Amino acid sequence: MQLARDSKQIGNIIRRARKKQGLTQSQLGDKAGLRQATISQIESGNPSARIDTLLQLFAALDLELRVAERSKDWSIT
Repeated sequence: MQLARDSKQIGNIIRRARKKQGLTQSQLGDKAGLRQATISQIESGNPSARIDTLLQLFAALDLELRVAERSKDWSIT
């Protein structure tokens, strides 16, 4: 399980998952119904990404979003 507390960490998780699956940004965009430029912005940590856009990406990458209480251990990334 990976933990994300900001948009940059979310972008890193998406980038790692995309690369693990051997997809380019364009291929992921096609799979998710999004433009390559949108994928690039999100992977760069753009804080204005819409939640529905992130959910499209998660679905295309076979990931899911889970919400949990914030832990006190700040060393987790």
